[in-house]
Amino acid sequence: MLSTRSTDLLKTEFSDKETDAGQKEQWVALVDVNNFYASCERVFRPDLEGLPIVVLSNNDGCIIARSQEAKDLGFKMGDLFHMVKPRLHQTGTKVFSSNYALYGDLSDRAVAVYREFTPSIEIYSIDESFLNLTGFGGREELLRLGRSIKERVRQYTGLPVCVGIAPTKTLSKIANRIAKKNKEHQGVFILSYEDKDRLQQIDISDIWGVSRKLTPKLQALGIYNALDLSRADPKRIRSRFSVVLERMIYELNGQSCLALEEIAPIKKGIMVSRGFGQYQDNVSRVREAVASYATRAGEKMRTQHLAANKLTTFLRTSPHGKDQVYYSNSFSITFPEATSDTGQIIRAAAYCLKKIYRQGLKYQKAGVFLDGLVDASATQQDFFFKPDIKKSEALMEVLDKLNRDHGRDTVRFAASGMNKDWKMRQKMISPRYTTRWEDIKVID
Repeated sequence: MLSTRSTDLLKTEFSDKETDAGQKEQWVALVDVNNFYASCERVFRPDLEGLPIVVLSNNDGCIIARSQEAKDLGFKMGDLFHMVKPRLHQTGTKVFSSNYALYGDLSDRAVAVYREFTPSIEIYSIDESFLNLTGFGGREELLRLGRSIKERVRQYTGLPVCVGIAPTKTLSKIANRIAKKNKEHQGVFILSYEDKDRLQQIDISDIWGVSRKLTPKLQALGIYNALDLSRADPKRIRSRFSVVLERMIYELNGQSCLALEEIAPIKKGIMVSRGFGQYQDNVSRVREAVASYATRAGEKMRTQHLAANKLTTFLRTSPHGKDQVYYSNSFSITFPEATSDTGQIIRAAAYCLKKIYRQGLKYQKAGVFLDGLVDASATQQDFFFKPDIKKSEALMEVLDKLNRDHGRDTVRFAASGMNKDWKMRQKMISPRYTTRWEDIKVID
């Protein structure tokens, strides 16, 4: 299965030299915020520097993020909070509920810094972005550029990042990993042809896109690390596995197969769901929760200039409940015309809820899913259904602006309730320093 030389398989070797056509090789940087959630908690709390930190999931259920110090103490992703709570206290580990408003805003600020260096960016996740650095010079210039990105992000946002630079996206992920794991690189590493032997240090399971199920199958073929995979016959790998793995081989050899997605593709759907802070058997409170989720889904959709053709509401009891039979159900409705109007979305969600709600049960979770998303500016109007679209758009624009300028839920539909007793548990949430006026840090 393995070829003796990768050059027998591929005509392209990655290097920092010019191509035959006189064009510079492509260079891609992956900028990744270190231990993102934990680092966000430290931005406005310098006293947390050097202390172990964990961040909990919705309803403070389990650990979903850890600082390096917490990792070194042995805390794992998915550890149940109530099981490790005594050890968290014994080790002096600081515990926080998820603060998504803070994390999202700091992520946006980091991306704004990246755009000062290049307009060609793919936002891959909340803490990772690919930057196109083609044409910025040779190895030394790119190294200086990577260090400048790292320093400016730290200066402007307080977040620590690592920068991996390479000819392809797959290699830039590996370069970023090397930058993060080896302190001598000071958070910036360039992976070029001269460094190809370093691929041997990357286990096959640590390669971007290689799943747990795929790892033992590749190991059975004698492929244990990234260098082994780069030397494999891509055509045979494709016939045995998939075209995705074939492309990965080309990427590991410097031949770009994954273009930067500077314009995010239209999402297929938007889901907003939460577990209740405590079980709910009151239909009014469940209706308020569903209306709140519908509102949030509408906000998310409008930020992407989309409209929905279909809505689904789902409801369930706890799968671990001992005093009642498990119940889970959903109901969908198709709009006469694609809409982004929160009022219509709330009414549709309430109608669906009425179809699935059963009296006498204690519910643990509900959610709203918007489907059939299309460009809001290209929606087709129904001849028999003619709502006042301009009025609706103007209302939503004012609503979003007020909530954007003065904080979420400054103005909201009454259907989402006032007290929100159903809200998920967030007993250890930090202030929303950058998105709520009352939480802005005050210096005496």
